[in-house]
Amino acid sequence: MMFKTIAASAALTGLLLAGAPAEAQQKPTVLRFGHMNSPTHIVNLGGQRLKAAMEKAQGGPVQIDLFPSAQLGENSAVLEQLTLGSNIITQVGPGTIAQYVPNYSVMVHPFLFKDWAEVKKVADSPLVKGWEKDLVKHNIKPLCFFNFGTRDLYTRNKPVKTPADSAGLKIRVQPVAIYTEMVKSMGGQPTPMPWPEVYSALSQGVIDSAEAPPNAIIDQKHFETAKFYMKTNHILDAAMVVMSLRAFNALNAEQKKTLETEANAACDWMSAESEKVYDSSVAELEKRGMTIVNDVDRDAFAKAADSIQKAFPTWSPNLVADIRKQLGR
Repeated sequence: MMFKTIAASAALTGLLLAGAPAEAQQKPTVLRFGHMNSPTHIVNLGGQRLKAAMEKAQGGPVQIDLFPSAQLGENSAVLEQLTLGSNIITQVGPGTIAQYVPNYSVMVHPFLFKDWAEVKKVADSPLVKGWEKDLVKHNIKPLCFFNFGTRDLYTRNKPVKTPADSAGLKIRVQPVAIYTEMVKSMGGQPTPMPWPEVYSALSQGVIDSAEAPPNAIIDQKHFETAKFYMKTNHILDAAMVVMSLRAFNALNAEQKKTLETEANAACDWMSAESEKVYDSSVAELEKRGMTIVNDVDRDAFAKAADSIQKAFPTWSPNLVADIRKQLGR
């Protein structure tokens, strides 16, 4: 009798499943989008747009869960999780990607690009696209570049107008080589530090200075502990959105196509928002009590930055010169 009951139950379950819609039987693929910015930052807002689009993806919904404010860890740690196969999407700088493919760090070389159109031209060129074949060896699938913002220098209590003014300053940098070399060229002391620790380091005097786009400074309330903002415009910050290649390959063809299309749309939106908010963000920093220093000797800083490429022997030969040639300079 027991065996008959089990058999009947199994048959009934099979009939119920057979009659259920296919989408009810199939759980959506789940991807985690982790980054170090706040929930109101453009990266998280761009992530929300991607999330909404993928819930209606052709080929079946893909669920993207957002983890802002370094919930999954610092950038390089999240990227490492991704390379090891975790179902992760993340926003990361080319300087961090460069630990796997060194050439990428040239995309944030100080004073190399005049505007975002130049960055985009190089990012979309066969030169940079050619590096993707080396990324896939590390399970990294690049989705798109976007304009994270124009990076400027800011200090706790001292205006900086020339490289000589920054001599001896302890300047926070991302824990990647291109930023370390940039600060060295400025004459400062590079101090690698995760982004979430910068506020307390500024307030306690552990560092004298940092550098970031103005909206990122507002996002983290660094205006509460830093009083001078220099419009150095030293880097047009070409951030990247990348994901696990294994997770990408697990999607069906329609889902892949939708993800690539919608990721590019999200990146274009973030770029447009970033460019729109630069001037208003600088004005907001001034309103919040920071002194804005406009008369920075950018030519002096740019000339000093020419030495940076010597610190990267693993770059392709004449890489900076080739990019300048591509840009008609």
